[in-house]
Amino acid sequence: MHLKSACIAAFAVLSGVQAAPTGSSSVDFCQLAAQQGNVQLNTTGWIDYHNAVGCITSFPLNKAIRDATLDTVEKTIVGQYSFTDMAAVASTIDKAQWDLQDIDLPKAMKAAYKKNYATDKEFHDELTILLRQLGDAHTGYRHAGYHATFAFYQPWGFDVIVDSKTHEQYVKLAAESPVAAGLGPAVAADFYAKVARAIGRDPKELVGWKVLEIDGHHPIKYVEKWADTKVGLAKAANQRFNVATGRITVQKNGDIAKSFGTITVNSNMEAPEQPHRKLKLQSPDGSETVTVDAPWIARHRLGASTPVYTDKQSFYTNICLAPPKEKELKKRSLTAQTAAGFDFYEEQLEQAVTLLPNTTFPTNIANAFGNGYPKILKAGDWGSYSLLTPEIGVTSLPTFSSDDPSGPFGPVAQACLATLADKEATANIGTGGPAGPRFYCFIKEIHEGLSILKKAGAKKVILDWTNNGGGWGDLGFAYIAVMFPGVERDVASFRMTPLFTKLIAKAFELDRNETTPLTMFGPANFLDPKTARAPLPTDVDRFFLDPKAGRYETYGPYTSRYSNLINIVDGGAMFNEELPHNVWAATGIKKPTEPMWDPKNVMLLTNGFCGSTCAHAARVAVDHVGIRSTVKGGTAGSKPFPFSAFPGGNVVDIEQIFSDPTKIDMANDPLTPQPFDANIALFRVNAGVGYSARTDLPAEYAYKPADCRIDITETTIFPANAWLEAAKTFDGCEGQTHPPTPPKCHPKKPHY
Repeated sequence: MHLKSACIAAFAVLSGVQAAPTGSSSVDFCQLAAQQGNVQLNTTGWIDYHNAVGCITSFPLNKAIRDATLDTVEKTIVGQYSFTDMAAVASTIDKAQWDLQDIDLPKAMKAAYKKNYATDKEFHDELTILLRQLGDAHTGYRHAGYHATFAFYQPWGFDVIVDSKTHEQYVKLAAESPVAAGLGPAVAADFYAKVARAIGRDPKELVGWKVLEIDGHHPIKYVEKWADTKVGLAKAANQRFNVATGRITVQKNGDIAKSFGTITVNSNMEAPEQPHRKLKLQSPDGSETVTVDAPWIARHRLGASTPVYTDKQSFYTNICLAPPKEKELKKRSLTAQTAAGFDFYEEQLEQAVTLLPNTTFPTNIANAFGNGYPKILKAGDWGSYSLLTPEIGVTSLPTFSSDDPSGPFGPVAQACLATLADKEATANIGTGGPAGPRFYCFIKEIHEGLSILKKAGAKKVILDWTNNGGGWGDLGFAYIAVMFPGVERDVASFRMTPLFTKLIAKAFELDRNETTPLTMFGPANFLDPKTARAPLPTDVDRFFLDPKAGRYETYGPYTSRYSNLINIVDGGAMFNEELPHNVWAATGIKKPTEPMWDPKNVMLLTNGFCGSTCAHAARVAVDHVGIRSTVKGGTAGSKPFPFSAFPGGNVVDIEQIFSDPTKIDMANDPLTPQPFDANIALFRVNAGVGYSARTDLPAEYAYKPADCRIDITETTIFPANAWLEAAKTFDGCEGQTHPPTPPKCHPKKPHY
């Protein structure tokens, strides 16, 4: 296995407390990092790069932990990951339209057993990178000590802009700071003081300067390469490009929030390889050029005031080793979702409060409608509904999650419950349940907001789902189902590996709870596409176990059988009016018999990052209903790229990987992955194969570009102006693409 950026870290065996492995340095960098990062010691919490990196590179490889970790990951990848076969030939799938490399996961796992990694971190880094290159946000790996303890910051964000006159794409230092009021003025002041000492001038003086080179490379090419190697959220290069530098999202109240990408805030991933980034900059008037070494400065993630370690030994014991194993789990974990919001939106909110405060853009943009700004007719609990012009409406939706911090049955949920026509409908069925009554209030808000736009005179509507990372799968379907009649759920199948065959057979036998199944794979997690009812336990052969059921497919060296097609329940929404507690009865919404708008007058707008549930809903709307689609951003002059990402199927998170087999008497089966001895902060795989209009390829790999693409310019970086530009594409986009500057350049990608 050859990995371009070698890194992976292994862990110590949990048979009692182990001493921390001894590194070559006599300096205890973990002690220094703990002292600098502990604000209780009257520090501002900033940690020198060398102390943070010196700490996490202190531990040599433990081969026993490496082997145990690989055994768990390999059994999960081989036994439950839906795209193990396809990943091996990813670069060729669908006429090689994706920007992917071939990753033979079983082969890579076997090679890793034989490799002598210099450090624990190197092993875990390499495993993280390996799964990231799949371009599947539902499948990943993250170590608590090496990827989730420290975040590393650059002094400036990057804005990637296309000049609307010359069509040249350039990078400038963003006016918004990655560290601002959210951490307090003293913390921000100390950060900039450290930067000023490093570069020899006030970093705020350089805001707005044009970036000419980054580490000796053209800035656009640098961003492209960074996106292709450091962003694992999507399979298309332009999607990764948009996410790498930052995200601008319209919030539920209409505010515009900006958060930064990994190119500025290195968090939940391997540490930067160098202590600084060399930037060649030009002043806005072109009169001055400077070169600065922009430092990476570290901080404990989440702004933790008191670290749980004081030195190298306690870092290893408290962070690197898995916590003591809990007793048998009695309750169903709520972290898994069919098309999970995973942690994108949650982290975005988390960073907005702690690491990356939101920056609200001015709302007095000229030439917009309604007192200098799109007229917001409704700011709901989840989305906003505005008139862009007297005849064009816009709905903005940053998430498909209806969850509330007080829980699915807390006081907010109870207030929602009182508004439901059917109070027995609590949406507690399926892979992620219970969702609680707010699930139905989400659907009510969607319908109400769209109806308000319709009543206000909107003849066309833009669905702005930019940066929507998903949520409850059934809410995505509901969004389309309240707008258009006759919409059908999308379907999925499963790769029938020896492990999955045992899991599904046992789950259909032992997990028969019809409202809140204890595992991801009991009958209540599914619907028969023909009847819209849950399958019976006796249906397990028809859908899954019969060797003649489904189909066989070969990708590269691998051939697998895939199950018959089935619907996955995620949230519990029943749309069959014959069933008790169905959506229409619960919400009081009348099932549509006519479309709210002609499909040609409805447009989906994204930056390509419309993921998970958002992707499923987008594919239903575009593939089956026939609405239009437009994407924004990417490299200048490029063709339209896919409007959605990682639709996937049934996501199995770290808790389900280990707890589900326990609940159906499979914990000790030789095929079952065993809990990690290392402290793994994140491990998930995509277990389902979701389909849309095409039957030859799953939606994850079926290339579907948008109808049109618009540039992010100095004007359209503001969402309201992007809406106005996108509105022009209702009638097509011929002649709007300009030659890219500079030429698109992708490094040759390795094959694993």
